[in-house]
Amino acid sequence: MRKRYAVLSLLVLSVLPVIMGCASANYNRDLLMGIVWQQESGEYPALCYQAFNSGKEFVRTLSTAGKTAAVLDIDETVLDNSKYAAWMVRSGKPWSAAAWEQWCNDASAPAIPGALDFANFLTAAGIEVYYVSNRPASTTGSTINNLQALGFPKADRDHVMLQEDTSDKAPRLGKIRSQGYEIVLLAGDSLEDFESFTRSWPNAERRTWVDSQVEKFGVYWLVLPNSVYGTFEAAIKSGYRGLSLKEQAQARLDAIEAWEP
Repeated sequence: MRKRYAVLSLLVLSVLPVIMGCASANYNRDLLMGIVWQQESGEYPALCYQAFNSGKEFVRTLSTAGKTAAVLDIDETVLDNSKYAAWMVRSGKPWSAAAWEQWCNDASAPAIPGALDFANFLTAAGIEVYYVSNRPASTTGSTINNLQALGFPKADRDHVMLQEDTSDKAPRLGKIRSQGYEIVLLAGDSLEDFESFTRSWPNAERRTWVDSQVEKFGVYWLVLPNSVYGTFEAAIKSGYRGLSLKEQAQARLDAIEAWEP
């Protein structure tokens, strides 16, 4: 009998770490390589400078007669939030609206490489700069403080437009146009920063649409690199946001195409 209990105890002790490991799995570690690339690589800032340099070349071809405006997204376009993502990895805690708001209110995000210079360039060219973001409107004050501390021009309540009723940016762009402005340039890290209707599309349709808009990228539309997060993730699979963290991790794994020797 004692031998049976001993064998059973050993079995429980061998299985327990596996069970505990599954229960405490840190699925945020999927973000790790993207964060390392954003914070450590030379290629990341090079791509940011490339996007903004392309925008400058385009602006130089424009006639600034009349009221013109440029719309810049905020997160991963002018402000770098990789430290928040790094906190998620180290803490193992999932994204939450409360933690995200706390990060925004901390107002400590650094500037994306080249973003401040580009915003100042636009202002010097006579183009009105607007910051249109889906940060919650409750963080407007702290977001303005963050932008102002970094020296961004036009960082005030007239030019910083955060999410209130909808994540669709079209109404806010419409508000800018209603003031008589022609929007001559948009910069962002996600497709819906340029056309809101792409947000609900699966990734195959998003890629097809991108192929149909080739002439706009790097000219009228500037895309900033973001390998850490974005709406492309939810577009991996229908109902993705309703899955458990473990199921989402599996969906990401299932989505990739791999070589099979």
